[in-house]
Amino acid sequence: MIKRGGIRWFKLNRALHRDIGYFCVGLTIVFAVSGIAVNHIHDWNPNYQVELKTVTLPAQPWRQLSDEQRVQQMLLVADTELPIKTSYWSSPTEFKLFLQDGSNMVLDVERHQLQLEFIQPRYLLRAFNKLHLNEGHRAWVIFSDLYAAMLLFLSLSALFMVKGKHSPWRQRSLLLIAGIALPTVFVLL
Repeated sequence: MIKRGGIRWFKLNRALHRDIGYFCVGLTIVFAVSGIAVNHIHDWNPNYQVELKTVTLPAQPWRQLSDEQRVQQMLLVADTELPIKTSYWSSPTEFKLFLQDGSNMVLDVERHQLQLEFIQPRYLLRAFNKLHLNEGHRAWVIFSDLYAAMLLFLSLSALFMVKGKHSPWRQRSLLLIAGIALPTVFVLL
């Protein structure tokens, strides 16, 4: 046992584990949500919501219109007043129009079709992803390192939270070993 007047390590460990754990809950939620989003970046765009639509247009002499007239017609069909970034002929049959927000339109003059791609940012998730990928300020990198150190403390202090038959040093040591072995297996594959 610990002497009177000495530090009660078990009690201190529990208090620090609890308080640091409460602080880390919100950060862990942000990192977990953005981590899932970043892991599936090939399945969906976590930063933007993309809406695709194809509209069949009435036949008309699209090539005979001036670029300004063509652009105005395309904006009218798309029912948008977003500012224009640029436009050009990408091929003899396709005229592309790019809008300031990243949206774009492709007019196929042969098939009389207008393909619309509207982009809307997912503001909160995009901000989380920026933090998760350390694309922010240098201060965030330092804070992320601190957060990683706190998670390391929580992991190690948890090993000394429970005494007796439920401690991780007995039957539950298999869970501890599995937690170390699983990432090792993926690294080796």
